[in-house]
Amino acid sequence: MPAKVPSTKRTKESTRAKAARSSDSNLPLRNDIRLLGDLLGDTLKRLGGKKLFDVEERVRALCKQLREQQRRSMPVAATERQLKQLLHGLSTADAISVIRAFSVYFQLVNIAEQHHRIRRKRYYELHTPDQPQRGSIANTLQQIKAAYPDSGTAAFRRRLQSVLDQMDLVPVITAHPTEAARRTLLEKHQRVARLLTELDDPTIPDRRRSGVSRHLAAEVESIWLTDEARHSNLQVLDEVNNALYYFDTTLFDAVPNLLEELDLQLQLNFPGVSLREDNRPPLRFGSWVGGDRDGNPNVTPEVTWKTLCRHQRLTLRKYLQSIAALSRRMSESERFAPPNRALLASIERDRRAMPDTAAEIFRRNPEEPWRQKLSFMYRRLEQTLARNTALLGTSDAPGALGRVTPRELIPIRPSTGLINTTPYSGYSRSDEIEADLRLVRDSLSASKAELAASHVNRLLRQVRVFGLHLAALDLRQHSARHVAALGEITRGLGERPDYAHMDEAARFSWLIEELQNPRPLVAADASYSPATTETLNVFRVARRAVDQISRQAIGSFVISMAQSASDILAVLVLARQAGLDVSSGLHIPVAPLFETVDDLRNAPDVLHELLRNRVYRAIVATQGDVQEIMIGYSDSSKDGGILTSSWELYQAQEKLWEVARAHGVALQLFHGRGGTVGRGGGPSHEAIRAQPTGTVASRIKITEQGEVVSSKYSLPDIAMRSLELSTAAVIAASLPSQQTKAHVASERTAIWMGAMAELSDLALEAYRQVVRHTDGFLAYFEQATPVEEFQYLRIGSRPVRRKSGSKSLDDLRAIPWVFGWTQSRHLLPGWLGVGSALESFVKSAPVSLKHGPGGRSKGRQQLELLQEMYQHWPFFQSTIANIEMTLAKADFQIARQYALRLPDRDVGQRIFGILEAEFNRTCKLVLQITGEKQLLNSSPVLQRSIAVRNPYVDPMSYLQVELLARSRQPKLSAAEKKQLRYALTLTINGIAAGMRNTG
Repeated sequence: MPAKVPSTKRTKESTRAKAARSSDSNLPLRNDIRLLGDLLGDTLKRLGGKKLFDVEERVRALCKQLREQQRRSMPVAATERQLKQLLHGLSTADAISVIRAFSVYFQLVNIAEQHHRIRRKRYYELHTPDQPQRGSIANTLQQIKAAYPDSGTAAFRRRLQSVLDQMDLVPVITAHPTEAARRTLLEKHQRVARLLTELDDPTIPDRRRSGVSRHLAAEVESIWLTDEARHSNLQVLDEVNNALYYFDTTLFDAVPNLLEELDLQLQLNFPGVSLREDNRPPLRFGSWVGGDRDGNPNVTPEVTWKTLCRHQRLTLRKYLQSIAALSRRMSESERFAPPNRALLASIERDRRAMPDTAAEIFRRNPEEPWRQKLSFMYRRLEQTLARNTALLGTSDAPGALGRVTPRELIPIRPSTGLINTTPYSGYSRSDEIEADLRLVRDSLSASKAELAASHVNRLLRQVRVFGLHLAALDLRQHSARHVAALGEITRGLGERPDYAHMDEAARFSWLIEELQNPRPLVAADASYSPATTETLNVFRVARRAVDQISRQAIGSFVISMAQSASDILAVLVLARQAGLDVSSGLHIPVAPLFETVDDLRNAPDVLHELLRNRVYRAIVATQGDVQEIMIGYSDSSKDGGILTSSWELYQAQEKLWEVARAHGVALQLFHGRGGTVGRGGGPSHEAIRAQPTGTVASRIKITEQGEVVSSKYSLPDIAMRSLELSTAAVIAASLPSQQTKAHVASERTAIWMGAMAELSDLALEAYRQVVRHTDGFLAYFEQATPVEEFQYLRIGSRPVRRKSGSKSLDDLRAIPWVFGWTQSRHLLPGWLGVGSALESFVKSAPVSLKHGPGGRSKGRQQLELLQEMYQHWPFFQSTIANIEMTLAKADFQIARQYALRLPDRDVGQRIFGILEAEFNRTCKLVLQITGEKQLLNSSPVLQRSIAVRNPYVDPMSYLQVELLARSRQPKLSAAEKKQLRYALTLTINGIAAGMRNTG
């Protein structure tokens, strides 16, 4: 970072105003990075000393020199030797300080970049209203208007209205451990962003500007003095609180902003089309945090219950704050704005039900009916919060949830679940809150106080989205756990063979019969093993949640590694034991998760087997004829490579929809995407629009994982922008005729899909040849990445492997697989197998077809076909663009350093050589397809961002290599191990911050 001591003169209005007006749109960003770098440099010299500052600057200079030498194809050996000698000579304590300097720098750069995104968004809104920002709702609706010749007709408006009426966009927050930032640091980052916003204001006086600069310097100092590493293991409820942080600080307010913008743009572009209040909102939220128990023994039934109660508690507190704020401003007097009869009648009912409360309200606000009604609402919300506190407390009551022994089943509570069942003891359903808010809003509107009514409508939108549950908690478990539980239960009933030993046909038949059998399968006094008891208790907690918290509190039950129809039916039978079935009206949808390549290929047959059965088809009918299916990007990519995974996912979606339509059913596809390309990552807007035609159909669920959550939702304006991009993409993707002419042409589509199928087969073979059949490959992964050190990170509650102590690649979770390769700068999951597949495809012509029409070689024709696919097929374009981004972020000069430090250097060099050749091959073929001379030439902003970041990520990579070598030496003392693990944790955090989409 720059060495100059910062001066407040650097932030004077004239400098920043000039930057804002400059034709160089990135000049303000560079100014912000320079300012924050100067502040950090000053902090380092004051608090770390000149020695630290000088070492950091020397390391930075050498890394920049290395990059420049590489760019010019100059020898790098001498410079690299100097850098390694310098780092090798550092004590571990000094290395920690250097790592922290670069890591904090990246925290500040990331804040500056996010702030610049907000700045650009506001620039478009203020200065180019007729040319709205790409991907915005305004931009998308304008594109739709221009693309459809009949966009001005009533028929088209009806079609668009239907898309909105059915729209169901569900971002699902997950707790996968690739976000290293602590909550205390996220709060500091928010304050830095707010201060940068203040400095953007050209009207603030110099004195105030100087004060803001001092506050900014104080925040940078505080970030430097805050330990970014955790020193205690992260618990599941800590992860729950981290997820709730985003709802509390950004999402609660982003939702009404989004819905207001959508309604406004619809009115401007398609008059008569609107968000109808009698339909569900187009957006809702889900969560896996506290409900995802696949391979995580820390997610117990008790934890799930506490999670659900905390969801509701935050929601109620937000509503109380909003009602209080509304009440303070609702001073309208009945003398000047007479209330309607409905409001007066409601207030009278409240008065009779809560006489003590009414006396105080009428004394304080005698002629202000809207304040009166809001005060009654406030009191009922207080009572609802008190009930929530009591429900949370039941987990610690004797004989209740918190004291459940391994052999105890949680009792099912009465269906009311209320402490005080009188109608006015609180709100038991969110539609009661909605009804009260509508009374207030409509009465204000009737009195022509439309502006006041709009404030109430904002809260009404929030209640309609968040209800009394905040986010629907999905429950997830591995299919094998259900097989084991039913096996034990049926053995106890004397079934021979027991469920676990039945074949698929017998299981299916038995389960269908059981779903129709009125008698319970599990007796009230039954005693089972701890594992089976916990499996049953998960469903009993879900039953308590829909009884006592909200009917919307539980989302779907997701089945990991679903491979057959019986896996879905098994969950329905187990849920039925807790009263969660169609007959009770408390049915929970079951979503099979198809993860591996084979499972994705088999998924359409599984769905057909289910839907052709009248019993299951009747269950789907109670779900509005909608079946949710989750498709996994992470494990399919780890299993078959990025190209094969992308294609199998694409095909599975098309074939699943074919089956669903044949049975008169719609699908809600749940995309299990991560932050990196190797786990389905990449820009959400492009990903949604690149889905197969007709497969979005207004409905989509998408996981938001790891560092993606903070990058999308940590700042209010960024959260709004992220939701807007996804919303606009769903609308566009749900109008299937909005495709390029080339894509619509069925003969070209068939050729493209045939080419893609061939590419997928070639890529699968190439990928598995390396990953599955290359001697020493798994050992290379374990030693040439810090994957074994992840267990010391304390950034997640989930184990690295599904089975403790296993060394199998199949048992390694996809997250550490991707995270490890990213840390070592290989980024292998985003490109391995692609280059070989593309090269083989281009060269695959038989001798007889060596030359085509006009003398063009068959290879040239094949390449031109790939180029055509890239130009005209959104799926292929998105796939290649994501691979290109991964290639640009990978760095084999850095990756070589990890390979050189392997204990068996021959193995390291051999496997590194295989990987480097494939990497170079992939770069070459991708550039031929895109027609670019360099990677990311068509994305100059991203290209520049990577180029600017690399010299600052490189020092942490070189230090990580050095520290890995030290930590793997024998005979280290306990103190040395502890210090080295801490240092490695800092490098992992720092590289994650520098690389951005890392997990």
